[in-house]
Amino acid sequence: MGLPSNADDARATTRANQLPPAGEDANLSPETLDDLYMVRLKRTNLLVVGDRAARDMVLDELRLTPRDAIVSWRPGQPLDLPPPGRTTTLILHDVDQLTVAAQGAVLRWLDQSAGRIWVVSTAAEPLWPQVESGVFSDVLYYRLNIVCVRVPSDEH
Repeated sequence: MGLPSNADDARATTRANQLPPAGEDANLSPETLDDLYMVRLKRTNLLVVGDRAARDMVLDELRLTPRDAIVSWRPGQPLDLPPPGRTTTLILHDVDQLTVAAQGAVLRWLDQSAGRIWVVSTAAEPLWPQVESGVFSDVLYYRLNIVCVRVPSDEH
């Protein structure tokens, strides 16, 4: 069995954008689980947008393992990035809360790490309005938003 084609990747991305509403009874569809497996397998940077419970559900489904170093950042914590060149999974919770200085630090780290990293980031709201207003770096946005999964809440 060969590697999936670009058409397969496009279908996977489309299905990943159609997650069910989050909540106690919400389950991810088999297709979405397959899509998340593909994202994990290829280590494609992922941006998850939705309420906290829905974002946490997607992170749980990624089944992150300590195979590589896992660095997790949340608002209010210092951003401690490992030395460049080390294979790392970086989880940026509420990435929209990164300061401009921290955004620059993440970009420099990504540039120096040369493809040995995987970034999974989350946000409560889409980042594009912050990019348009200059609050969030457009370069960082495009580096993080390779695959975007929007998880609607129960309210929608």
